[in-house]
Amino acid sequence: MWKKKYWWFIIPLLLIVLSVGGYYTKQYLDYRTEMAKTPIRLVAMGDSLTEGVGDEDKNGGYVGILETKFKKNEDVRNVTTSNYGVAGNRIDQLLKRLKTQDDFRQDVKKANVITITIGGNDVMAVLKSKLLDVQVSDFEKADKNFQKDLKELFGEIRSLNQDAEVYLVGIYNPYTTYFSQIEEFDQVISDWNAGSEKIVREEGRTHFVPIADKLENREAKNKDKPNPLLSTKDYFHPNHKGYEVMADTIYQSIDKDLKAGRISK
Repeated sequence: MWKKKYWWFIIPLLLIVLSVGGYYTKQYLDYRTEMAKTPIRLVAMGDSLTEGVGDEDKNGGYVGILETKFKKNEDVRNVTTSNYGVAGNRIDQLLKRLKTQDDFRQDVKKANVITITIGGNDVMAVLKSKLLDVQVSDFEKADKNFQKDLKELFGEIRSLNQDAEVYLVGIYNPYTTYFSQIEEFDQVISDWNAGSEKIVREEGRTHFVPIADKLENREAKNKDKPNPLLSTKDYFHPNHKGYEVMADTIYQSIDKDLKAGRISK
């Protein structure tokens, strides 16, 4: 008799309890899934390539493109980026900024991904100082100084952050369509990148990302014409399409470490 009288009340109550329980279980599982993902705290440092000079979309060059890419990555919880690129910076200037700028240092401490573009202005400084009298030996001397400063830069980064994955982006020859016959400059770029890569291999959690083969154009049809991946304002910096190519190359390197669980949370 009691069962018949109260059954109409018990069944709806059980349905409500199961429904509420199912809702909170889903919420909890969704939370666990989200927390299992990796946040990306990216600090980009370096020269005009990090600042995004030449990008007609004015979206921060490769840094802005990387941010968009990682926001679409299902393995990523959230994305924050800090851009410390300054046009014209040589490595000694970048090193000085990192040693003296408190906001820069604090962001490096919190980062789990650090990207670096540096070296192009160091090469150009030699080219501008010697003009037509430049010799390969002049670049070799500059490269030795660059490598010394690069080691110090990595040391400064590690004094602030032991766990972040660091990605040094190589340099490229912007003059392949106009001065393809100058093989010595190709050798300078190749040797410079090889020296940087050697130092990277000596560091922990540090990676070299070559982009020369991605941005240089050696097609016969483009001889004495603008490189389609470079800005028409200076034929030196990437345009937006060039930055997309650059960002995709960097992204692949970072995403590989992300999938392998090497990006710290």
